[in-house]
Amino acid sequence: MNPPPLTADADTAAPPPAHHEEQRVAWAELFFDLIWVFAITQITSTLAGAHTTGEAARTVLLFLPLWWGWVGTTLAANLAGSRVDRAAGRMVLFGAAGCGLLMSVAIGQAYGGHAVLFALAYAVLRLVLWAVRSGLAGQFRPGLEPFAVALFVSAPLYLAGAILGGTWQTVLWVAAALIELSSPRLLRGRLSGMRYETAHLPERFGLVLIIALGETVVATGNQAAAGRLGTPELAAMLLAFTLIVLLWWTYFHFGAPAVRHSLEHTPAQSRIVTDVFSYAHLGYVVAIVLVAVGLKKLLAHPLDVPHSLPEVLLAPGVALYLWGFCYARWRMFGAATVQRVAAAVACCAVAAAAIQLPIMVTAVLLVAVLLTLNAFEAWIVRTGRPLPLLRVPLGREGA
Repeated sequence: MNPPPLTADADTAAPPPAHHEEQRVAWAELFFDLIWVFAITQITSTLAGAHTTGEAARTVLLFLPLWWGWVGTTLAANLAGSRVDRAAGRMVLFGAAGCGLLMSVAIGQAYGGHAVLFALAYAVLRLVLWAVRSGLAGQFRPGLEPFAVALFVSAPLYLAGAILGGTWQTVLWVAAALIELSSPRLLRGRLSGMRYETAHLPERFGLVLIIALGETVVATGNQAAAGRLGTPELAAMLLAFTLIVLLWWTYFHFGAPAVRHSLEHTPAQSRIVTDVFSYAHLGYVVAIVLVAVGLKKLLAHPLDVPHSLPEVLLAPGVALYLWGFCYARWRMFGAATVQRVAAAVACCAVAAAAIQLPIMVTAVLLVAVLLTLNAFEAWIVRTGRPLPLLRVPLGREGA
């Protein structure tokens, strides 16, 4: 994703929308976000204690219903407009926040004694969101659209898995997650007639990135405060902070304006909402969680070569973050930029070598890649040169 003026090679632009008052994020939405701050902290802490790839995957699996709960609430609030800041709208947000709190509390024992609590809280959350979505549409009969699929298909699978436990729980929860991942894409046509407020959504999804980046600060700060602060640890903390700043810069300096520009000017808003907001931002948040775990381990053992799974998550996290931009820009404009593809490939190479390198060396290499990327993009914009692009047609389904 890059500066909005570079979007002429995208889909045929829609006429500029008529002037209207922009929908701003409501205070109640910010309160709702506090619960997801706690949720991401719980996911990060659980992932940091994973010993195998299977444990890590099962932890990430827990984040998916939390993510779709946040996305569903955000989309419902966007469609509700100013009504979200009235008493009824606030009560809906508080109810959704309460469900999210119960899910977050259950994360640590979600594959044990708290499985039913996690699944039941999610089912109630999806019921609330379906009712709100149906009320806004004036149609309370179940239809084949993502909100209904989540309530009537995925939520029962989560409940059945929680009750059965063991291998059945994992199998059914994976099935539920796959259904929720695929339904927005497969049923996007059902949402194509909906119009989204173009200031509110970019702000909300930018805020969820801030929540995730905040977790990296908390993980790093807590580890530094709890341990020894010698020269290696202080150097590691400086590296960690620099990396966090570069992740922020990579998204908010060029990426965020491009997303809003795309949402405002494309005639296919549902594609942007599904592919860029729902999918690409899921990748960003998961990537930042991996980075948070890696930075926590960096502060704990800066000079050690990794000997556990959480200690090698730093470079894959940064790589996934950059690949997310390549995917998002392709879905918006039909082309990824060469420099972001190259940076993502470089981070993959660092990830492959990370098991042989001290964690601090890995962090230095990642900071160097991100610094080079952002310096190059700043030079491109300052000099007015055209971006080097990797064009991949969207195809008929991309319209």
